[in-house]
Amino acid sequence: MLFVRSILAAALDVEALLLPIACLGCERASNGARTHGRTDAPVLCEECRLSLRTIAPPRCRRCGQTLDDWAVRRYGGKAVEESAERLPGCGFCRPWPDALAFAASAVWYEDGPAKRLVQALKYGGWPVAAGPMAAVMLRELGATLRAAELLVPVPLGRQRARERGHNQAEVLARAIAERSGLTVAAQALVRTRETRTQTALDPAQRRENVAGAFRGSGAAGRVSGKRVVLVDDVLTTGATLAAAAEALAAAGATEVGAITFARAPKPE
Repeated sequence: MLFVRSILAAALDVEALLLPIACLGCERASNGARTHGRTDAPVLCEECRLSLRTIAPPRCRRCGQTLDDWAVRRYGGKAVEESAERLPGCGFCRPWPDALAFAASAVWYEDGPAKRLVQALKYGGWPVAAGPMAAVMLRELGATLRAAELLVPVPLGRQRARERGHNQAEVLARAIAERSGLTVAAQALVRTRETRTQTALDPAQRRENVAGAFRGSGAAGRVSGKRVVLVDDVLTTGATLAAAAEALAAAGATEVGAITFARAPKPE
């Protein structure tokens, strides 16, 4: 099976070199050269880059979630963002354990370039999609990473890793590291068991599904005494990030935060 996957990966590389260059966000042909395995190739056109919708303030200091109308009415006007900075969290992140100190996302996960980039990286076999994703994350979340000492990608279970041939979170973390100089500790965290896909689960079910699903590996000593930032592609409820953060905290990390490229609309 490994031999077959290697042949398929090689075929994708050849196909990428032979096909016309197109933007991964809109699939329109573009000029320039692309190397399938590089994360800095021009894979997103200017129009698609500008159409990515960033997470606008006012936001919760802890989870980065846009504050709802109730919070806006309660704190009012220009004081909203300042008040949010003094709050320990909001209704969205209240169920999170203390181990997850903060989370931040660069753009909304919605139909269009954001969703296409995530799917190209996760399912489409296009690691180059991580390049523009990382660039947007550093532009929007650079301040969040100033105190970071290590990047730890959220690991996949063995079955999904075999099916995809890669971990999209690790590819994304390495693209961020290339541009920031931060270190990636990809082996510091492992999944202890396979979990159901989270897509159809409500927030409580998501938390139950991933509870205890991570632990520090033999390389977890690298996180001891360090400020660690988890990296993933999409944040929905934060359940996966919270479970991963608990494992890193247990391994001795002094602080664990998280960044993602995209954030799904708040579940009802």
